[in-house]
Amino acid sequence: MTFSSIHFLFLFFPITLILYFIIPNRIWRCCVLLLASLIFFGWASPTLLPLLVAVILFDYLYGLIIGRTIEKGKITASRIHMWTAVCCNILLLFFYKYLGLFGESFQQLVQTKLHISEIVMPLGISYFTFTGISYILDIYNGVEKPEKSILRFSTYLVMFPKFIQGPITRFKDVKDSLLNPKVKLDDITEGVRRFVIGLAKKVILADSMAVVANNVFGADYSTLGAGIAWYGLIAYALQIFFDFSGYTDMALGLGRVLGFRLPENFNYPYISRSIADFWRRWHMSLTAWFRTYLFLPLEFARKKEKYFRQQSNLFIVFLFTGLWHGASWNYVIWGGYFGLILALESGKFGKWLKKIPRVFQHVYSLLLILLGWMFFRINAVGEWGSFIKALIGVNGWSGTTTLRSLNVLMFYPIILLAIVFCVPLGKPLKKIYERKPVLTGIVTDIVLAGVFVLSVTYILSNGFSSFLYAQF
Repeated sequence: MTFSSIHFLFLFFPITLILYFIIPNRIWRCCVLLLASLIFFGWASPTLLPLLVAVILFDYLYGLIIGRTIEKGKITASRIHMWTAVCCNILLLFFYKYLGLFGESFQQLVQTKLHISEIVMPLGISYFTFTGISYILDIYNGVEKPEKSILRFSTYLVMFPKFIQGPITRFKDVKDSLLNPKVKLDDITEGVRRFVIGLAKKVILADSMAVVANNVFGADYSTLGAGIAWYGLIAYALQIFFDFSGYTDMALGLGRVLGFRLPENFNYPYISRSIADFWRRWHMSLTAWFRTYLFLPLEFARKKEKYFRQQSNLFIVFLFTGLWHGASWNYVIWGGYFGLILALESGKFGKWLKKIPRVFQHVYSLLLILLGWMFFRINAVGEWGSFIKALIGVNGWSGTTTLRSLNVLMFYPIILLAIVFCVPLGKPLKKIYERKPVLTGIVTDIVLAGVFVLSVTYILSNGFSSFLYAQF
């Protein structure tokens, strides 16, 4: 069950919402939200539900233990408990997500066949493990006090609006709302609007771009001309943005309807003027997590090193960022690719980049971002060369494969529409709204109602597809 499924839209969420609002007591509201979240997880992974409960209990108890040892001044004991909790979370993530990757690499290294059975990865494991680690580290660092209510902690860790793809949320972001949930009519209105916008991004834009990207990347690269290759690459860049930002809009909208303000995750990344700027705008909660819990500790631990400290730390962080995205070496290389560029931008090159005209900054950023998505999309590293040849025109501009033969010519208007929505249109629209807020609000709601109907029509006619980042 995903946010863009008929089951969620017309069964799961309406029932959850009715129960949530007819119960005024905040404790029982938490119970409703927790039960809904467990059902949401169990719908996809019923056999792994005991594992999720075990993770909740483990992080909750270790949070209390670390908090108690800190209160008693037992610094060494608190450090041991902190590392135990963090390592157990990492080992859980490694077992379910990376054992196959490293097992396969080990087999190739020692030329020995190991019998590693395929392991089913729990829904949202990358997100709830990182959320749990942030909670443990915040308690250890004195940023947060341990939550004594297991009900509130459980709700925070597995809250279904953010469960599949985040945003990765720190306890401080939702603590006040869990303690005293307040839902206003304006919050419900704005939440519904944002949810509908996210739904349209996913099923109308992202899923349409997926058809183009799948057909182009599924073709023989040696037959692709430069025009087709760039068409497919741009389509994939738009697909992954609208798929992920669409989910985020839906998650933030759902959270707001329920009385929670989840952190933003995107800020028009394709208008970036550098790769550093891109990572300040793309998947902001993940970038903030790595900055807080990996980059800054590395900087502190290596503060006496004079040369290339920041550059090497950036490279290390983005190797892990790439690995976080998936159990495949192309993701690690993708992370290293951006880490290397960020390391260069942190020096003199970055200062020079800021001085050149903005249009060249945008072109520079977009080209590198698009090339990065090629590394991300094509799992087989050996096929990168063939696709790069197609991009630079080795096969000519048109090649033997055409838009008509791939059946993607009709998607041109949707691609142009998607490109338009990649730029911020908020300021001019805000000015229009401020002039006649009542009339503009009514028109907006009528348009969004039509967009919702259109989105549901798309789902009924094409079926629903899972979110791209759900697999990470």
